[in-house]
Amino acid sequence: MDPVNEYMVKAVKDIDASASVRDAAEKLDSFGIGSLLVKKDTDYVGIVTEQEITRQLVAKNLDPNNTKVGDILNPDIDYIDQEETMSHAIAIMREKRLWYLVVRDGKTVVGILSVKDLLAFYEKWFQLIL
Repeated sequence: MDPVNEYMVKAVKDIDASASVRDAAEKLDSFGIGSLLVKKDTDYVGIVTEQEITRQLVAKNLDPNNTKVGDILNPDIDYIDQEETMSHAIAIMREKRLWYLVVRDGKTVVGILSVKDLLAFYEKWFQLIL
């Protein structure tokens, strides 16, 4: 079975917890991505996604210029090792209803696996069985 590192996005983007949500939204847009890891000093303290921005900011009518990323982040980061199988990653994402898994090599973050990345995996396997 294919390992996660064959499908993950390797260019991990992050943002400081003290940055504004507007800054986060602009960064998501400029890179064409759906999530940013959130840093405080040198540690990752959470993840902010398009979903958090919609659910936490828009739904509560908060000002994106005056709301900090640290105020809306999801502090629960779900990790998977880069050598784990895609079937294991899919099982975790399905069970926990996740859109993103942070991929590590040991303790070092090396990528992000998103639901979008699963499409490449499924496409490959459907091609093999057709």
